[in-house]
Amino acid sequence: MSERQTRSSRHLQPSRNKKLDKLLNVLIGIVVVLIIITATYVFKWQGDAEQTVKDEPTQEEKGDNKEEDKEPTKEDEKDLAVEEDKTSEEEDKLEPEKPQQEQGSPEESTSDNPEVEKVITNKNWQPTPTTQTGQHVSSYDSSSVDWSEKVATVTSVTGIDQNNMIIWRMQNNGGPNSSIATVSTKDKSQMYRISMEWVDNEGWLPVKLEQLNTLEGAY
Repeated sequence: MSERQTRSSRHLQPSRNKKLDKLLNVLIGIVVVLIIITATYVFKWQGDAEQTVKDEPTQEEKGDNKEEDKEPTKEDEKDLAVEEDKTSEEEDKLEPEKPQQEQGSPEESTSDNPEVEKVITNKNWQPTPTTQTGQHVSSYDSSSVDWSEKVATVTSVTGIDQNNMIIWRMQNNGGPNSSIATVSTKDKSQMYRISMEWVDNEGWLPVKLEQLNTLEGAY
């Protein structure tokens, strides 16, 4: 009797093992499916979250947009005006200084004197730089520094080179710091009378240029 039971139990044991294996396989399959579903959900959620972050502007970008939308205040306009003034001043400094003859616009007028064709003045004329120091004394000695500076002043307003200039007369013009010169080119095609005044520490300043018709009676 015991031998039959033993044989029967041995016969049933493989069947139980097969059922257990099937159950384990089913459970493993279910776990794998759950893992796949969970992983798919996680990846999809991460993708949606990243897309949301990309679509929403950052706080800094929002702040920049708000600042761009603001209208310029009066202070901003003042700052802009100051910057424009500074730029203009810098551009003026960069421009090369024009020669004395090109500065300003000379003014021409007629004269009642028949010897004078026209009178020319220019507010932008500058004194001829002087090397003299101390108390100024006007000199009509052709070898003096003061005389040379008078001649240089004549050249600057007439454009006549000293090598092509005849000085018909250079004399006092009513005061120690006032002088007048009558000059021409050597061929007498250009004739002028120049009035000048002394500016302390600066030099002789031309104040009037008369273009002459004739030298007779002009000096």
